[in-house]
Amino acid sequence: MKPLALALLLILFAACDAASPQPLEPAFFWWETRLDISMSERQLQDSLGCKRLYVKILDIGRNAGSGEIEPYSRTEISDTTPLAGLEIIPTVFITNEVFQNISDAKIEWLAGKIAQVALKGSRELLFDCDWTPSTRESFFLFLKTMRGKLPSGTTLSATIRLHQYKFPQQTGVPPVDRGMLMFYNTGDVDEEGERNSIFHPDDALKYVDGAPKNYPVPLDLALPLFSWGLVFREGELWKIVPGPLPFQEMREGGKFVEHPVSGPFAAQLWEVQEGTFLGGHYLRPGDHLRVSTIRPEQLFKVATLAQKLDLADDATLAFFHLGIAESEHFSAQLLDSVCITVRK
Repeated sequence: MKPLALALLLILFAACDAASPQPLEPAFFWWETRLDISMSERQLQDSLGCKRLYVKILDIGRNAGSGEIEPYSRTEISDTTPLAGLEIIPTVFITNEVFQNISDAKIEWLAGKIAQVALKGSRELLFDCDWTPSTRESFFLFLKTMRGKLPSGTTLSATIRLHQYKFPQQTGVPPVDRGMLMFYNTGDVDEEGERNSIFHPDDALKYVDGAPKNYPVPLDLALPLFSWGLVFREGELWKIVPGPLPFQEMREGGKFVEHPVSGPFAAQLWEVQEGTFLGGHYLRPGDHLRVSTIRPEQLFKVATLAQKLDLADDATLAFFHLGIAESEHFSAQLLDSVCITVRK
């Protein structure tokens, strides 16, 4: 082969190799208050090649009466047999209110308490908090304090909302080793409209287009598998009812009126005609229900837009969440295709 032809061939191979980043590592979140994975859920993980499970171990907030910081939910682990061979990443959800008017001493106390209950032997600890300009300084100090209480080599990570991803100069960048970019909840849950509040392409593009090309910390990706119903009473958001919802029963029971869906990413609107229970909540006549879902065909649109994101070369794609994946008809083959689509 002539030298010039050989050189061109080597350049071509190098270019192809550079354009082919590592495949995304699939994972799931577990967001239930009881860690009780069924065999079918473990089979879904195995079929997809999942080796990692992000498990919410604590919900921390402020007591409505006393204002004291306390856990309001702890995850119980019933049977560890289905967890064999999985890397468990403990995840802690903390409300933004916790970091409002908090003292440095209380931050030290909180970090110490969490360090006591975090799963031993875990190589990563993830914090989920939607910080704001008024709480950023306290939350970031908490993360720095938390790092000092973790074993050497532990990866400290935090969730990143889309507005924080697009405007790092204004929102700040958390002092962590990795970020988990939550590519969902793009709409306004307080609006009583037809827009899908979990994901709408037009809303997502507002955060993707014009975002910095290089986010300051490596990013993993979280994509939605869930659905929910937003109950509006007298024009105000009253309750959020997690899905999946019993649509067939709602259609046949005569207690709801279903309105036509206006588009592929529109919410499903229902009106309560007769008092009834839904998800443990009593709905009154006149209540409105705005149901947002992510169906398999919509998830591919989400994945296509995610191609524009600045993800780490070794990024994990964590689906939210395992507890409802099967009931919402997401197969291992489909989710594997989603992972491939994001990397195209």
